Amino acid sequence: MKDEDKTKEQLIDELGGLRRRVTTLEALEKESKQTEVALRDSQEQLYQAQKMEALGTLVAGVAHEINNPVNLIMFNIPLVQKCWDDFLPVLKKHAAREPDKKYAGLSYDFLKENFGQLLLDIHIAAKRVAKIVENLKGFARQSSVVDKRVIQLNTAVENAARLSQSSLRKSGVHLKLDLAADLPLMEGNLQSIEQIVLNLIINAVQAIEHDHGMVRIATGLRNKNGHIYVSVQDNGYGISPSISDKIFDPFVTDKKAEGGTGLGLSVTYSLVKAHEGEITFRTQKGKGTTFMVSFPTSLKGKTAKILVVDDDEMTRDMLTQTLTTDRPYLVEEASNGTEACIRLGTYHPHLLILDLFMPEMDGLEVCRTIMGEPKLSDVKLIITTGFPEHPKLKEVQALGFTNVHYKPLKLVEFLKHVDSILASGPLKA
Repeated sequence: MKDEDKTKEQLIDELGGLRRRVTTLEALEKESKQTEVALRDSQEQLYQAQKMEALGTLVAGVAHEINNPVNLIMFNIPLVQKCWDDFLPVLKKHAAREPDKKYAGLSYDFLKENFGQLLLDIHIAAKRVAKIVENLKGFARQSSVVDKRVIQLNTAVENAARLSQSSLRKSGVHLKLDLAADLPLMEGNLQSIEQIVLNLIINAVQAIEHDHGMVRIATGLRNKNGHIYVSVQDNGYGISPSISDKIFDPFVTDKKAEGGTGLGLSVTYSLVKAHEGEITFRTQKGKGTTFMVSFPTSLKGKTAKILVVDDDEMTRDMLTQTLTTDRPYLVEEASNGTEACIRLGTYHPHLLILDLFMPEMDGLEVCRTIMGEPKLSDVKLIITTGFPEHPKLKEVQALGFTNVHYKPLKLVEFLKHVDSILASGPLKA
């Protein structure tokens, strides 16, 4: 009986060992498949990069060769139009003498009615070719974006969203922004990043053919590799499988009937690669497409947060635009002292740019409030005012707030001072 029990135990042990080996084999097989997929993706990306580099060289030559004859056509069309306008009365007299006479096989009446339109069609066609050539030249240039500086990705997204408003209004598509706060800075060309996002927005709008269009743009940080990303998602008809594997190639489009050139995504791809980034997409027929663009960021430290408080809307807009375009700062606004103090209850800026004279609560009262709040003790402050001799300014300075700039602001000096203040110590969360 004991031998029989021992045999059962041995069988159970052997069965357990087999199960463990099967599990190990399954894990190895899964890992092998994942490695194979990753290798295939890498090979495809390398092939795409090599193909785009070769296309860039080819396109630059083609664009140059086409440009001269196209310019000649466009230069001569107005001259031909003027000649036609001057020649038409002569032709009219000639046609009256010989009513059955044909000109290049066409009657006088036909030419009178249609020749002007024929010239206009030629002009439109030439302009379209010129536009394609311009895009081709841009595509060829995008491989080397040399003017790079420290920028904030969210600023580029917001600028592109503003630029796309006319297209969105025309199409009736709703745009939703979901931008992550405190993104790390990146090194890049602001206008190029704006163009990437704008191209993807336009591409998304063109993919929507119903009356409940939605485009959602999101930004964020991938903790796994430290890359920042922007995604553009639409609820359009999706990308056709027939072109999905060559969507980034020049002249590949399913919108040729509507006048699409197929260069938008090619330029986008080149710009992304010029920033050492990656662009991918996923699509589902009839449900939409999401493009994902990621950029490396080796820049350390936090992005400085600034609260601009001024009752003059033009001043707020000017400062916000300057601090987010010429600099990579995150800027919030408040229109008076009361609103500023409410914001400071939940928002902790690194720098407060504060107008001295405002309705409801002026800058002096805000300064006193800050003095009474220990948690705001590390907030740096710049006072702006148009009244350098006012007694309230002396009171503010007596409280220890001595960074003052007088209106109208000298922006170059002001920006240097902002940079200096924010660089004077580590930025706290």
